[in-house]
Amino acid sequence: MSEPSTPIEQQQQHPGFNAVLGPAVLEIDQAILSVQKSQANLGKEIERLVAELELFTDIAEPPKLQPCLEKLSDAKNRLSSTNKLLARTNERLSATVLPDVE
Repeated sequence: MSEPSTPIEQQQQHPGFNAVLGPAVLEIDQAILSVQKSQANLGKEIERLVAELELFTDIAEPPKLQPCLEKLSDAKNRLSSTNKLLARTNERLSATVLPDVE
């Protein structure tokens, strides 16, 4: 018996192979098509949102953050100063309350 030379002859000799893999291949193809469709829809939605957000950038005035940043910086400096003062006070208390005992 000679080797099958065409794909049709090969398929006829291995019908179980196609019966097992055929549905799996079809399922994978459908899943790929579904993913491609979802990605296309997502791309359209992203484009729509970008266009809508661009309208807001043209209309809205950005909030003035400089006064808030200055207040935060001042609070940070005062907190740092207070922490240093507390650390020095703690050192002094430790030195007077717990003197070195020999």
